[in-house]
Amino acid sequence: MTHLAKLLHVALDIRAMQAEFEDELHKIVQTELLANFGSYIPPAEAGALFKQIFFVMLTTLDTTTTMDTADRMIKVAASSDSVIVKHFTGPGVIALSGLTRFNEDVAKRATASLTALREAYLTGARGPAPASVLLTRTRPVYEFVRTTLSIGMHGLENHQSFSDGLDLEHATIGENVSLIHEVRKQKLIVPNYLLTRRLHCRRSEMGNCRESL
Repeated sequence: MTHLAKLLHVALDIRAMQAEFEDELHKIVQTELLANFGSYIPPAEAGALFKQIFFVMLTTLDTTTTMDTADRMIKVAASSDSVIVKHFTGPGVIALSGLTRFNEDVAKRATASLTALREAYLTGARGPAPASVLLTRTRPVYEFVRTTLSIGMHGLENHQSFSDGLDLEHATIGENVSLIHEVRKQKLIVPNYLLTRRLHCRRSEMGNCRESL
């Protein structure tokens, strides 16, 4: 398994987390739209307006992946301003008084949601292989890396702002790739308990090596 394969496993987890977040964002935007503008939107117009708003937000979400979470959600929430303003231009423009509150509430709730999802995926609260439900033929390989080798999604230290220092608490990507290569190269058919012992010994060796540097 190559370094590219390792990155693909990370991408699978990110895609699963993204899909889950989009579901959460859908609920958040729908709730806040009704809470801030519900009395001004005729039922016949609500569905179409929501689709326009959510489409714009998803587009912005896809183009802001390098931003910090809070700033990213503020931009996502504000991206629908033109759609909302256009909808309420004319009679009933008083409804725009709820625009600021709508943006603030969507951004705040979306930030909390994405942060909680990242925490859950990185700490294993979603299980060791959260993307399994999205996979078919590639599921055995993904689950081998995530479950059998116990190699989780990389990035927890960064998520926690390196509170214990750089790469002191968890294995590096290079060490995990090395472990995957070693297991693949050996091509051993051994009992699970023996494989577990060998993996444990290999991780201990890596840990001792890092401590000596």
